[in-house]
Amino acid sequence: MTGILAFIVVFGVLVTVHELGHLIVAKRAGIMCPEFAIGMGPKIFSYKFNDTVYTIRLLPVGGYVRMASSDMEINPLNPGMRVQLKLNDLGEITHVLLDDKHNFNDIEEIEVVEADIRKTMTIRAVRTYDDVETSYKIAHEAYFVQDSELERIAPASARFESKSVMARFWTLFAGPLMNFVLAFVLFTVLFYINGKPSDEPVVGVVAEDTPAEEAGLEEGDRLLEINGTEVRNWDHMSSIIQQEGESELDITVENDGEVREVEMIPMVEATELPDGEVVERLIIGIGHDFEEGLVAPLWWGVQQTYEMGTLIFELVVQLFLSIFEGTFSFDMLNGPVGIYVVTEEVASQGLLVLMNFTAVLSVNLGIMNLLPIPALDGGRILFVLYEGIFRKPLNKRVELNIQLAGVLFVLVIMVLVTWNDIKTFFL
Repeated sequence: MTGILAFIVVFGVLVTVHELGHLIVAKRAGIMCPEFAIGMGPKIFSYKFNDTVYTIRLLPVGGYVRMASSDMEINPLNPGMRVQLKLNDLGEITHVLLDDKHNFNDIEEIEVVEADIRKTMTIRAVRTYDDVETSYKIAHEAYFVQDSELERIAPASARFESKSVMARFWTLFAGPLMNFVLAFVLFTVLFYINGKPSDEPVVGVVAEDTPAEEAGLEEGDRLLEINGTEVRNWDHMSSIIQQEGESELDITVENDGEVREVEMIPMVEATELPDGEVVERLIIGIGHDFEEGLVAPLWWGVQQTYEMGTLIFELVVQLFLSIFEGTFSFDMLNGPVGIYVVTEEVASQGLLVLMNFTAVLSVNLGIMNLLPIPALDGGRILFVLYEGIFRKPLNKRVELNIQLAGVLFVLVIMVLVTWNDIKTFFL
């Protein structure tokens, strides 16, 4: 149960932060957003505020911000329909009444001939009381009314495609950007709580029943040499231990100006990964010393976010190269099932470990969404940049076909990765 809750919370936080980035910047750019959704599938909760319906959906995987655009506008008006209109003093439509569940007075009944809510923003209709055909203009602020609920009709000026290239770029980029911000915040909080592991080869803690404890290593000892090799930093110390194997180590240490020699044989530590693979490495049983500070954790948070982003980007590049080199395997990817299994394992190690894992996932989500795949933010950003460079949008049919191909590609990959995860972890 803990694993399920951890998975829902982690995914919920990542998706909410990502989509909030899109929503906040879109609204500041004047783009109307009819829906902000966390999760997929049937609604289990909804709340409307400022022309946006905030929904939580049943399946805790993904989310979206539905932004007003010509391609996304759903027109409920068909030729021959009889509806009622509420007009303002200029004769413009302010409300299209789709049923009788309303309290409007001074309304006009019509039979729709043609309705265009994408370009001309007009309704051509026959008034039922005198059979005269009339063309009505839809006001800047107008609504469809059904079941006593109002749904704003997006004016042309509030649609995504009507905004400048820069406004659209930042609206799309804001989602991944917020994931990087979330990672920075989590890493920084962890540094304030734990401090930062020092890169210096200084003993911060000695584990019980380990070679280091038996040899008499103490907190504060600095490792100077191992088998005659000068130790430069913590990673260098670890690499020397791995290279020397399970042979005796002659270690020179220094503490408060006193230099002494200790001897020990490293032990093998076996770690089982969530997929069942067992990884072995040699250890002597010491932990990092930690640095602390008042302002430094902020800089450490930036560094950690950048380093993790660089690492993940390099892994993604290697992943794509493996496709052309013929070494690609779906074992190199994790889908929702794989992430759930790992999240369950991480959650069992405590809240701080889960926070660090969430930060890493947030960086990963930010980078993956910036990949130039049409179904993702990165693909949509490419379309916007194309328009900015060539001063005209990509042909609509071409863009639609590319988007469709991107969606199908992502869906196929998700199905294959999920099936691979199920085989790996449960079969």
